[in-house]
Amino acid sequence: MWQSRRVANWFVLGMAASLVEFGLLRVLHETLGWTLPVATAVAAEVLILGKFLIADRWVFNHKWPTWPRLLRYHGASAGALVVYWLVINGLAALTDLPYVVGFVLGTGAAFTWSLLTNFLWVWAKPLPRNVNASDHPGR
Repeated sequence: MWQSRRVANWFVLGMAASLVEFGLLRVLHETLGWTLPVATAVAAEVLILGKFLIADRWVFNHKWPTWPRLLRYHGASAGALVVYWLVINGLAALTDLPYVVGFVLGTGAAFTWSLLTNFLWVWAKPLPRNVNASDHPGR
């Protein structure tokens, strides 16, 4: 049951962060005139750091963030960022789709990547080590 709640909280956080990121992207790209590749990278990085701090505490119940978790999360997020960035910018460059459609499709692809890496790597509990098996390889 607790795992379902974590996934639900993680999903809610991701959806809220996507809305904030989209708002930031619009400000950077439309209001400030930044190029789409730069605006998407900056907006994503701002959200990566914010989402880590919130997810670490709210979703996974850690009292304090740690550098190892942040580094793993940033690595997983970098993969999601590459997926997102390639989809949104690839669609903008290769088709006449508005960047808003590319944002939605890229966010969906990055969401899938993040779900897998967050739960299976970043915040995965280490498997218990069988002390007896490693101490006595002949058994």
